[in-house]
Amino acid sequence: MAVRIEVTSQSLIVSLSGLDAVWALKRRLVINRADIVSVRVAPRKEVVSILRLRLYGSFVPGLLCAGTFSVRKRAGLPRGSRAFMSIYRAKQVLQITTNSRPALVGLEVANPEAVVSSLQG
Repeated sequence: MAVRIEVTSQSLIVSLSGLDAVWALKRRLVINRADIVSVRVAPRKEVVSILRLRLYGSFVPGLLCAGTFSVRKRAGLPRGSRAFMSIYRAKQVLQITTNSRPALVGLEVANPEAVVSSLQG
């Protein structure tokens, strides 16, 4: 897993390298901290079930979910919202909801609880 997260006073920077960048078709994602609505640790199946259509990236059921996706109406997000994912086989993943695009970010990181506490503190 080559997902690196950097939390600054103004932004959350997600850097992907290696196969993670290849599967997701993206190397870097920057989210303004003011746009973050919520951060939590969620079950992988719950986060992946929100997704509707793969726009670009990779999806292999039960194995790999990486890239940009549209989201289902039941997700409670505005119409036309997008989700960015970099999730593999972890049972618990980091879920970030934002006011910007992408509206939902799902990441498999080594210690999601630590990232949640650093973003909330």
